[in-house]
Amino acid sequence: MLLYIIPFVLTILSSIKYDINRKNDIWEKYGLLFLFVYLILLIGLRYEVGGDTINYMGDYDWRVPLSQYKLSFNDKFQPGYIILCSLGKSISPDFYVFQLIHSALLNTLLFLFIKNNTKYVYTSLGIIFLTCYFYFSTEILRESIAVLIFSLNYKNLINRRWLSYYTGVLLCFMFHLSAIFLVIIPFLRWIRFNAVFIFLVFIELLLVLNFRNLLINISSILSIDLINSYIDETSHGLLADLMNLLRSFIIPTTFALMIKKGLKRKMPFENMIAIFSLIGLLGFFNPIIFGRLTNYFILFFSLSIATIIVDLLRSKRYIIRNYATIIIIIIAISYGSSYIMYKRYTLWYPYCSIFSAKHIEREYLNKTLLNR
Repeated sequence: MLLYIIPFVLTILSSIKYDINRKNDIWEKYGLLFLFVYLILLIGLRYEVGGDTINYMGDYDWRVPLSQYKLSFNDKFQPGYIILCSLGKSISPDFYVFQLIHSALLNTLLFLFIKNNTKYVYTSLGIIFLTCYFYFSTEILRESIAVLIFSLNYKNLINRRWLSYYTGVLLCFMFHLSAIFLVIIPFLRWIRFNAVFIFLVFIELLLVLNFRNLLINISSILSIDLINSYIDETSHGLLADLMNLLRSFIIPTTFALMIKKGLKRKMPFENMIAIFSLIGLLGFFNPIIFGRLTNYFILFFSLSIATIIVDLLRSKRYIIRNYATIIIIIIAISYGSSYIMYKRYTLWYPYCSIFSAKHIEREYLNKTLLNR
């Protein structure tokens, strides 16, 4: 547990000192460098930590070095991920080498995204720890890279550099098929939290009544068998679905309306969060398909929360600082509870490294992951 507590506590203390209280010293950069290296090693040197990590370990066994790599469209994984595996295999047959490569790439992209988009680096990293970091780094190894490439590609989107943007989308697609959705994002740049947003919510609710037939038609037209396998996956259990609805639709929407309409403040990444909320609502009706798509927007939501919280905590008005405290409590409970539900924390705790490698029976893994 201590290995997880160290970065979390350091992030909180640094957030208070450097982001909220605006202190400035040499340790601000050294602390960030320490966290960067620490996280690469923590994730890169893990052993059977994370449910899907175990599945990827089995797949890695039969991957070949770069010298033997051949592009194949029959492979179940995309070329970008396979090349990372082959790069690892060129160095060593041990999976931890690939883990280090993946961890270094993931954390580099993540830290670049944070540094490029907010001045509140520590607070943003702390929120990301809470919302998605361990899920991204140990579960969705392929999609997490696609998500982070898209996050860095955001600048091309808002600046309308379409050639660069779609080149980035192609790169995302090289890691995960879900990135095909990013093709339509430029056509959704007009979505904001306004009257049209409310109208879109009602349209979505009407569409879901015929959602299954719509997916069947899309699957037939595009000849995508994968869609067929997900059509009937309409629930992860009522409690889990409601909590996902809370995290992906209710909280982002309420947060945005409170900041934009209530406090009359500018909403960072408003377009991304509005799309996040609309997809999150659809995720209640089909968590497998739409739940994955919300992954592409959770980082923007996390940075937006961090920016707003710090700005509010810096206010001289007591009531404004109270708003920030309420937001922090709601976010901590809502997103922190995801680790407790169905004993999901057992995916990551206890932590085991390659230096003390041993198989640990993880209760959440046995009951949930292997049955999906």
